[in-house]
Amino acid sequence: MKIFVFSSHSFSNIWAGVGARQWAVSKRQGENKSIRTKAKNVPIGSFGIFYCTHVGMGIFTTPFLIYSKPDPEKIIKDIWPKEWALPFKIFPLGSPKKYIIASKLASKLPSLKGDSEKWKRLFHPQGLTVFVPSEITDMDWEIIISELADI
Repeated sequence: MKIFVFSSHSFSNIWAGVGARQWAVSKRQGENKSIRTKAKNVPIGSFGIFYCTHVGMGIFTTPFLIYSKPDPEKIIKDIWPKEWALPFKIFPLGSPKKYIIASKLASKLPSLKGDSEKWKRLFHPQGLTVFVPSEITDMDWEIIISELADI
């Protein structure tokens, strides 16, 4: 199955996005033609998850359902500091209260088979790969949901 990974350097921004039931990318990313093209191809009903480096280590948190297309015309100014582009609506399946440290995924997800560095190849948290889905197994998703869902 496909899952989209959206990164943030700020745990507060993730909390704000979950509360607003909305996510967006940096204005600079939103001006990138390649990223804008990829954003058009995100299917409504896709799953996503947040990746954060705020605490000095990578963590995954808050799986969600994407329920609108990214809006190429809209700029968000009232949810997060600064301006954000390509906003889309999300339905959170959990909250940032629950998270998995990225290096611990290897002991949890069958696709990683104990390789603590393989998660970087399985998931795509880098800025240039925003709106590019990662391919995980149904069993991986089942484990992510059982660890992080909170509804």
